[in-house]
Amino acid sequence: MPRAIQDLNDGTLRAAQALDRGPRAWRSAAVMVGGLDSLDSEAALGGRRLEALLESVEAGAGSGASLMRERLARSDPDEQRRLMDALGTALVVRMDCDYPTMLAATIDPPIALWVRGSFLPSDVWSVAIVGARRSSAYGIEQAGRFAAGLAACEVAVVSGAARGIDAEAHRGTLRAEGRTIAIVGGGLADPYPPEHIELLDEIVAAGGAVVSECPMQAAATPDRFPSRNRIIAGMSLGTLVIEAATRSGAIITANIACELNRLCMALPGPVHSGRSAGCHQLIQSMQASLVETPDDVLNHLITHATTIEGAQALGAAGFDPPRIRSRSA
Repeated sequence: MPRAIQDLNDGTLRAAQALDRGPRAWRSAAVMVGGLDSLDSEAALGGRRLEALLESVEAGAGSGASLMRERLARSDPDEQRRLMDALGTALVVRMDCDYPTMLAATIDPPIALWVRGSFLPSDVWSVAIVGARRSSAYGIEQAGRFAAGLAACEVAVVSGAARGIDAEAHRGTLRAEGRTIAIVGGGLADPYPPEHIELLDEIVAAGGAVVSECPMQAAATPDRFPSRNRIIAGMSLGTLVIEAATRSGAIITANIACELNRLCMALPGPVHSGRSAGCHQLIQSMQASLVETPDDVLNHLITHATTIEGAQALGAAGFDPPRIRSRSA
């Protein structure tokens, strides 16, 4: 289970807040010196383990230790606890046994995750559905269709809770009574967009999860979304793009999935639609497999899981593949 408020001391919360942003070297150094648990007490924060972390940062990145000290000094564990308690939020640290398996296998996993709900071992079988915020009626229809089809086969649907395709992927999963995981760009106490607060509540109530790598009160600034996209791709065995311009967050997510040797898929759209130009480019460049139905996605998912890259990414032997039902497209 994620770490509940009563299981979190000041050291863990201060370190999680301080490591939220900054060079990757900070997060790598934290793991190198023993992880957040090595910073779990006030004595450790003022002593050898913290100094080892700061020295590792300075040695690896050339700078940053003074900023790290400043962030530790500014962190407010009591405020985090207050905001976490109000929303029923827990913390999962990178070294915890319930940290998402797929995400842990990526190049730069978050050092900590704030979570409403919880992660499940079966989340290794998950597909990210991403796409345009300004989506068409076609895109909305298809996002709901694919999400519902995957949910019916016990595949978790991951998305970013944004307007358009993301929101419909979550809603389609909920309508099918499936499991969906929302990765948000800001803190859970200040989610973006604000009109989706009710949707996030519905996801948690239905047994899903709402997740952020940001401290509770962090604003959803534009620079946070590419970082959020790496979590969406990293949580998922495959990524499906439904409507995306050639320069868009959905394409960033698809490119990350390819870099991770995860499955990348795209749904074609009308040839004259700029909203689908990114999908067509992914297919033409052979970065993404063309899919037309949820069954196509499931077949690609199971085939990919049998490859060396897929098996390594899963990192969880013994989990049965999702259940496939015969149904019409």
